[in-house]
Amino acid sequence: MVINSHVHFNTSRDFFFYSDYTIERFVRELDENNIDIALPSLNPKIGEMRCKNDCSFSCIINQNITNNNLQNCNCDYIRRHRGVVESHNGFYRLRCKTCGQTILTSKIDPLRKYNIELIRQTKNYTSRIKPLLYISLCESTIQNEINFYEENYKGLFCGYKFHPWTDQVSIRNFRIKTALPILIHTGLRECELAENAVHFAKNHPNNKVVIAHAAQLKNELLHIISNNDNMYLDCCPADFLFRNKEKCFVNYSKIESPEDIFYSALDVVGSKKIMFGTDSPWGSTSRELEIISNLKISNESKMDILYRTAQNVYL
Repeated sequence: MVINSHVHFNTSRDFFFYSDYTIERFVRELDENNIDIALPSLNPKIGEMRCKNDCSFSCIINQNITNNNLQNCNCDYIRRHRGVVESHNGFYRLRCKTCGQTILTSKIDPLRKYNIELIRQTKNYTSRIKPLLYISLCESTIQNEINFYEENYKGLFCGYKFHPWTDQVSIRNFRIKTALPILIHTGLRECELAENAVHFAKNHPNNKVVIAHAAQLKNELLHIISNNDNMYLDCCPADFLFRNKEKCFVNYSKIESPEDIFYSALDVVGSKKIMFGTDSPWGSTSRELEIISNLKISNESKMDILYRTAQNVYL
């Protein structure tokens, strides 16, 4: 068995990053790679949540392509605009950190309609596709959203996804009430630090919390994850992380292959704490499976990574 515990797809054309990665392509990739179960969440790159002053809207280089983002732009002056999620007078507000413009305000999380569509599109695959719902880190709305989904869609999803970098909000001091597992994006930039996710997990001992992207292989954090029963890890997408290792790891000089990411994590946390994921469309399912196959570890440990850990956490 293989469980892909970290993957995304788009529910409409409203997504500006890999906008062609629809459920049809997602299911086809599952079939082609013999993935038994997948736990997808929304692609966090949603068009309506971009500042209209961001030049990727009008940049000729970015027109009519499926990966519309400023990484494709080589303009002399790139106008990068990034939204930040805020609580404002009890409402959800998305404000541009660059120009100060309010992008949108709402009584509810604007991700709700996309999550409902995610549930609708995956309903015909309930034995094989079990969504994680992506919820904005907004103090005014986060608990109401959790309550809404658990009251109205119980059994149709298996947990939540938080993305501090997209929201530009640290997860560190949030307090929520739910019994479901949580996957948290982490990275080396301030608001997405794995230290914040670990702190959140310590404050929620009854929730199983998955620290995404190998917690940047920070040794002190790996030891904390190893010693806390509710903390887990994914190392995906290992090929992407390796190719961008200078931006993804503090001690990147020690990482000489994608396999080394797993070895570094395995040395501290062990296979029962690590789960397989691809972070598709950022990662390739076939390539991530190849990396697992290349690992010089026991078949028992590979089975832990490929499905047993995720089975224990989510199913």
